[in-house]
Amino acid sequence: MPEAQANIAAEVTLALLEAIKTRDRPREFLDDDIYRTMPRRFGLSAVVERQIELYRQRARKNVRLTTAELAEFMELVIRRPDSAEIFREMGAALAAKQLPGRAWWLPRFLRLHRTKKKIRSSLRRLFGRRIGGFASGTFVFEVSASPFVQVDRSGDACEIVTGYCRQALEKCVDPGMAVTKRRCENRGDGVCRWVADFDA
Repeated sequence: MPEAQANIAAEVTLALLEAIKTRDRPREFLDDDIYRTMPRRFGLSAVVERQIELYRQRARKNVRLTTAELAEFMELVIRRPDSAEIFREMGAALAAKQLPGRAWWLPRFLRLHRTKKKIRSSLRRLFGRRIGGFASGTFVFEVSASPFVQVDRSGDACEIVTGYCRQALEKCVDPGMAVTKRRCENRGDGVCRWVADFDA
């Protein structure tokens, strides 16, 4: 993400921080050893709580952030073994907030057409630039020179798109549709490509 302009919506960083917090909720009840159970994960820290509140305020004010600011938070996640899951949950949360509900009165192909247009425009609004487009096929989304690959050479950050597309189709087209990443620039492919399986 080399650009220096403040072009990324604060909602993007907010979704990442909230995904970290959700992921780091303790699975056990607190016991007498409070020093063991309370501070055990980063997402439960007061630092994250303060950052979440800060970015909620920025989102309400439509503040835009630089790519470097977002990259700093992403780098915290990239080091984690569950980074792919966090990025996927982040993408799903963004789609849940950004996209309209399912228009049941429309035939499925029109719901799909409407959703693809919303995905393109919503990602552009969130990231301040064009993030991919649709190739021929029922649902084939491609990103070249991915800003996520530029931050994370492992490819885990691309799961933002996986989560976003899955949630978009679940919310706007039909439930239970599978979206898988079929190609990746990190593997030497020309593009990152996601395909939806409408028969899954």
